[in-house]
Amino acid sequence: MQSGKVALGFRQSGSHRIVDLAECHVITPELFSLLAPLRRLLRSQSGRWAVDIELTQGDQGIDCGLRNFAMDGLEATEAVLEFAQAHSLARVTVDLGYGSETVWEPEPVTVTLGGVAVSLPPGAFLQATLDGEAALVAAAREWLAASEIVADLFAGLGTFAFSLAGKVAAYEASRDAHLVCRLAAARSLPSLESHHRDLFRNPLQPEELSRFDGVLLDPPRAGAREQVAHLARSAVDRVVYISCNPASWAKDARTLVDGGFRLAELRPVGQFRWSTHVELASLFLR
Repeated sequence: MQSGKVALGFRQSGSHRIVDLAECHVITPELFSLLAPLRRLLRSQSGRWAVDIELTQGDQGIDCGLRNFAMDGLEATEAVLEFAQAHSLARVTVDLGYGSETVWEPEPVTVTLGGVAVSLPPGAFLQATLDGEAALVAAAREWLAASEIVADLFAGLGTFAFSLAGKVAAYEASRDAHLVCRLAAARSLPSLESHHRDLFRNPLQPEELSRFDGVLLDPPRAGAREQVAHLARSAVDRVVYISCNPASWAKDARTLVDGGFRLAELRPVGQFRWSTHVELASLFLR
């Protein structure tokens, strides 16, 4: 609540202040159309300082996650269920302080990655836009087309892993993401192996990496200092590095170059429209 009314939008940079949205050309029209109904739903939360809302476009429709949302009693529960039904939501989850609990999901929510329907855990990481994702995946597919065995590091749900040719070993620290990737691979893509591994605490060692023809990594904004150091000492001769932070990418690129790699190609992808952020797809060859 701001000045006695519901303000629904994004946080101002470096601040807790919410910039109320009157229009938004970044999110999809389907997501934007839900903002006015959400404002009406949130009026019941007048005693709350802030409610965090996460909207994701899944295969079955919109997945809506609510955090710090008071849903006490039958009336409040019915209001949320009526809201979900009226707007044909794919799922509603509510976090009352003990993790996300699903209160509405008529059928299992999935997201399609590389032509494979993958279960979508609440709050899972996805690329920001479909066209941005397509550009990054296309670069990875092109640069790793000749690689028969590939390691996908920081694989998430399998955004890249399900799109790559040959055998792929996907490594991911999030247990939920690993499990849904593993399940989808077992059902639709036997050439993909999913491994649960924290690459910050337990990065792949040079001898483990050396069995791969190519390596793809898409780390968080902080980069992958320890893992890249091991890559530089391995026998791998082809690395595709996807990054949402040019600063951490530059540090890791320096490590690869010092280890005998050269930057063969770099493609900036502007999927964070009207912002200073840029995604990078890069190819390093030894």
